[in-house]
Amino acid sequence: MKILHTSDWHLGKKIEGHGRIEEHEKFIEILEKINDNENPDIILIAGDIFDSVNPPAEAEQLFFKTIKNLSKNGNRAIIIIPGNHDNPKRLSAGNPLAKELGIIIYTKPFEIIPPGKYGNFFIEDSCEGGIFININNKKLYLYSLPYPNETTLNETFENNNFSKRIGEILQTGIAYNKENIPTIIMSHLFLIGSSESGEEKAIELGGAMAVNPKDLPDVNYIALGHVHKPMAFKNKNAYYCGSPIEFRSTEAKHQKKILLVDVEFNKESIIKEIQLENYKPIKEYTVYSCEEAIEKSEELKNINQWVYLKIIDNRYLKNSEVRKIKENKNIVEIIPIINCKHTSCKSFSLESDNIKDIFIEFCKQEESSQPQNELIELFSKLIEEEN
Repeated sequence: MKILHTSDWHLGKKIEGHGRIEEHEKFIEILEKINDNENPDIILIAGDIFDSVNPPAEAEQLFFKTIKNLSKNGNRAIIIIPGNHDNPKRLSAGNPLAKELGIIIYTKPFEIIPPGKYGNFFIEDSCEGGIFININNKKLYLYSLPYPNETTLNETFENNNFSKRIGEILQTGIAYNKENIPTIIMSHLFLIGSSESGEEKAIELGGAMAVNPKDLPDVNYIALGHVHKPMAFKNKNAYYCGSPIEFRSTEAKHQKKILLVDVEFNKESIIKEIQLENYKPIKEYTVYSCEEAIEKSEELKNINQWVYLKIIDNRYLKNSEVRKIKENKNIVEIIPIINCKHTSCKSFSLESDNIKDIFIEFCKQEESSQPQNELIELFSKLIEEEN
């Protein structure tokens, strides 16, 4: 049985207010080509399909169009679980039509998927969170656990017993499989040992909502979502495929990929890593003058990348300089750093200095010019009203 594992698409994601739908469309284009070439029996999407619980319309349209195309009119099974960023109800809005295409979208832990025909394959039996799939004359048992926390599980966890409880849930879930067929688990959670990466600043890090890998049951393969860099816990056959595009510049050192898994009963799973093109990387540049910043902006104008530009100088940027730098639409943030070691930056004390003088000096440093009298008078009036 051949399975494709992907997760953490974060459709609708923005970077400093800039939309990224073009990058996601490029990823989807590549994903569809991979599916045509590799022809997996099943696609597992392990959560965080969207970046927010209220995704933009274009993100939802891209999602539903994509899973329809990937299903090959029901000849390929697609199983999806929600992550912590997803609204399960929005995610499963197309469920009535999805069944005809062989698409199964879970909305919560312990959900029972009715047996029957889905697309051109069969769910022969099911239980809480588990399904027995028969596709292309091949069978497997899949147990799915959507993003687990106190709310979704309707339980309270104390004394770091979350990990043990997740282990119990998974162990109970796979116990339904009494047949000589492969067992797969899919979930969206944080494993201890998965260093923080990307946008997932896991609240669970070092806390009660992290799972110890030793609490995972032994199965043929565990498909995980939530961590944005690819990671493997090979002694437990547990894998994060990571996100398909970069969400922070720190992710540049991790090659983006999806995973293709070949599983058979009582045999070691064969894992194939398929690298993804980094269509529009996120880069950070540092320059040491406002003039150099303008030159760098012009130099990078025709390069397809998102840019964070750090400017270290002994003066503030003028508005005209900011506008010139931002003629490069790929610059998402300008980060000015005033180097007071090599300038005459003056320090002030609110106790000993006149607040109006401080304001005038600030304007001189900010705009390199004396503020107009009207502006000084307005500032003085505001201070008087505040006092």
